[in-house]
Amino acid sequence: MKILMIGLGSIGQRHVRNIRRIYGDDIEIIAYRVRRLQQTFSDAMQIRDGVNLEEEHHITSYSDLDEALAQKPDIAFITNITSKHMECALKCAEAGCDIFLEKPLSNTLEGADKLLEITNAKGSIVFMGYQNRYHVCVKKLREYLAKGLIGRIISVEGAFCERLVTMHTYEDYSTTYMARSDMGGGCILNLQIHDIDILQWIFGKPVGDIQITKGTHSELKIDVEDHAVITYEADFKGIEASDGEAGTPEGKVTVTSRSDFLCYPPVHTYRIVGEKGRIELDFNKATIDLIDGDGLTAHLEYPDFQRNDMFIEELKLFMDAVKTRKKPEVSLETGIDGLKIALGINS
Repeated sequence: MKILMIGLGSIGQRHVRNIRRIYGDDIEIIAYRVRRLQQTFSDAMQIRDGVNLEEEHHITSYSDLDEALAQKPDIAFITNITSKHMECALKCAEAGCDIFLEKPLSNTLEGADKLLEITNAKGSIVFMGYQNRYHVCVKKLREYLAKGLIGRIISVEGAFCERLVTMHTYEDYSTTYMARSDMGGGCILNLQIHDIDILQWIFGKPVGDIQITKGTHSELKIDVEDHAVITYEADFKGIEASDGEAGTPEGKVTVTSRSDFLCYPPVHTYRIVGEKGRIELDFNKATIDLIDGDGLTAHLEYPDFQRNDMFIEELKLFMDAVKTRKKPEVSLETGIDGLKIALGINS
């Protein structure tokens, strides 16, 4: 099997490391690289001085995408800047590749229908890279909801906030894709999009209008929003219950998601309020609290949880979908739905 990496920044390198860990040298890796930065990262996002990425992982790189696709890769990992996702995805789809596409799908919906048409016609597997779905606390949240422990859901509040200046300590934040509108930057498409995905996956798609309040009120050297709040009403369809358990009733849920480029320490939390109690989840601390009307019922901590666990799991699921040819749960359609919410489109 041959894999084409499109972009080898921090996230692309993480996927390369995981591919080598799981599948060894049985997979040939080639790359399409534009900037050809020489930084090689560790899992902890630290630069490994004196290590050549291409030599360590036996990667042959190309500066032209058509030349790389002429090598007939079976799979393409699209991990470059957001504004280039669609352009590269369309070329890879035309070439017949299965595609792992990092979030978000793009910074606009232009080309989305065409990509869907091509991949459907060719029977290609497209897997969207939303690794936070596989966080241990998200799995526990779904378990709690399947048991109906807090009754009917009234509202959900999510917060995903980090300080842009220190997110990538190895580079000037103002030059990164996250800081630039022409590259698909902003806190909505780079942080909040993860919560948009999980919240619509668990609690349902929006019904009615999507309200987005955003702005740039800080002195950050960026031309994108530094904060945003998204609110809508969702149509919650419930979570499949285990044998003998009631599950959480269906109904309308008010969903609020906020994000910013200013918080330190980083904040990534959910608060789910039900008629009988609430659930509070902290992604960064890997903790989840179940609270009934009279106080704390359960506090769970996962000290052994590692962030890379999520990337490993999604990689295995993608490769299994490639092998079985079964449509993945985190499909291209899922990516389109999430991008619509991020853009304030409900259709």
